[in-house]
This record gives sequence, structure tokens and C-alpha cells, in this order.
Amino acid sequence: MSNQSTTYLIYCIVENEGMDSIPSLANDICEISYKDISMVVRKVDTRSAEKLNIDNELLRNWLMAYQQANINIFNRCTILPLRFGTMVNQEEEIEKFLASNYIHIKWAIDRLRGKAEITVHLSWDLTTVLQEISQDKQWLDNTQSINSTDTVEIGRLLFLAVDAKKREIVDSVHHKLLAVSLDFSDGKCTDEQIIMNRSYLIERAAEQLFDEALMELARKNKSYLNLKCIGPLPPYSFAPVEFKRGNFELINEARRKLLLLEQASFKEIKASYRRLSLKYHPDKNPGDQQSSERFREIDKAYKILEMYCHNCEGNLASFAKDDVESVFIASRK
Repeated sequence: MSNQSTTYLIYCIVENEGMDSIPSLANDICEISYKDISMVVRKVDTRSAEKLNIDNELLRNWLMAYQQANINIFNRCTILPLRFGTMVNQEEEIEKFLASNYIHIKWAIDRLRGKAEITVHLSWDLTTVLQEISQDKQWLDNTQSINSTDTVEIGRLLFLAVDAKKREIVDSVHHKLLAVSLDFSDGKCTDEQIIMNRSYLIERAAEQLFDEALMELARKNKSYLNLKCIGPLPPYSFAPVEFKRGNFELINEARRKLLLLEQASFKEIKASYRRLSLKYHPDKNPGDQQSSERFREIDKAYKILEMYCHNCEGNLASFAKDDVESVFIASRK
């Protein structure tokens, strides 16, 4: 590969201290670091990378290697996985990316610490479902007054009955799993047999609780339902895998959420956070969805500014664009 042009295929981002416990990875996998975070990348031949969209076998092999490496690292430390297929040509681009998104990355890693993703697929035998609906008393009552030759109306009612049955089943399964989860994300259902493709974010310490909930659902499910799960996996569905904003945009937005001026001490930041979080706390605003959302935004903003202050020198943190960028550019290797 030394005589060939090299491209970097990005796998994930980790904190440096976490990589100390990782067994040696493949020779073509390396780390590119900035401060206390590293991007794990694979060095690939640029000409091979250009064939990725037309060579299915190459795509499959690279995807399997990407997934296996991420799982190996994930089993030892917190990772922030990036979308498969993300590639850059120069190491300097990666260093610049890490520097310009440092706060966002640190916040995301902290959010995913100790967490995993489990994907749940729920499918059904549609033929059996249709047979059950056709024998249901409510269905018979609804169609009793319809002329048997009116196939359009019968079809419409059948569609509504199937859709209602699907929602009922999915809601029941989701309610059970959400009780032992932190968040969820919907995936695509690729055919009519699959009625739910949903990923759940869980605490790794709660894996057994999630498994028990799945087993209870499996015992209670009707015979025409098939419940499968994949995981625990790196939290692909819950990671901000494409960073479109730099440090300044993220920090400036957080500053506005906490109603701060262009300079503030950490003591002032904490005081503003406490004042606003008390005002919008869900316990003081029961049933108010807007207040709950505002409370979550305030909490996120505080964590971002807390990280920023840890990287600033002196007692005052400046939120001016040039000052924010200089904090991270100055410490690049």
C-alpha cells in the first residue's frame, strides 16, 4: 500500500484513555488524535474506495470489518460511531474535524457513556391476521350492512382493521420495552410482514431487564407474531454521526439557552443554569410539554458550556467566535 494513494475510512471516535484497554486491532487500523479524543480509522487504497459503490463483495467485506472493529472497541469503552462509508483523504482533515467539533463530540460521548442499542424487529403472518379479523365480531358487525359486491368498501374497512390491529400490537410491545429503555429510534419496515423496526437505547447495566421484557412479550404474543432482537450494539441510531456545526455554533446556541452575555464565569453559568432549571423543572410544571423540552435544552446547554469552560484559561469564558475557535486551534498537534 506504500506505493498507492491512501484514503481514511472512518470507524468511530473514542476518548484516548478508553483505547488503552483495547487489544491490538488490524494493522491497517489506526488512531488520529486531538487532545483527549481519537478517531479510529482504517487506511484503505483510494482506488479500491472508488469501487465501493459498484463492487458488492468489497462493500460487504468492508462493512463487516467496520462492524466487527466497532463492536470490539465498544465492548471495552464508550464509542461514538460514525456512519459507514465516511471517508477523507488527508490526516489533517480528520484533525481539523476533531478540533472544530470537539465540544459536540465530548458531549455526545458523555451522553452515550455506559449505553447500548438493541434493535427489535416485529413481523406477522398477514394471511393469519386477515383470517382472524374476518372472524372478529366487530368486523362482522361493521360489514353486515354492506353489499357483498361492494369490494371497494369492504377493502377499505379491511385496510382500517389491519392498520388498527398493527397499531394495537406495536403500541403494546413498545410500551413494554420503553419502560426499560432511555430512548428509541424508528427504522424502515422493508415489507408488509414487518410491522415494527425500532431501536432502543438502554443502560448496559439494564440489559437483563430488557431481555426479561422481551421474553415476557414472546410468551404472551400470538402465534402469528415473530419477535427478534439484535444487540447489544454500539449506539448507531443515537449518535450524532454527521457533525454539521462547529464548536462556535454549538457553544453560542448553548450560551443563548442559558441567557448569558458574551463573557461569563463558570459560577455565573452555574447560577443561570440553576435558576432556569428550577423555573422549567417538570415537577413545577406537571403536564407542560414545552416546559419539559425547555428543561432538557437547558440541561444540555449547561453540560456543553461546562465542557467548554474546562478547556478555557482564566476565570472568564469568552463566547466570541474568534475566542472560541482559538481555544481549540491552539492545542492542535
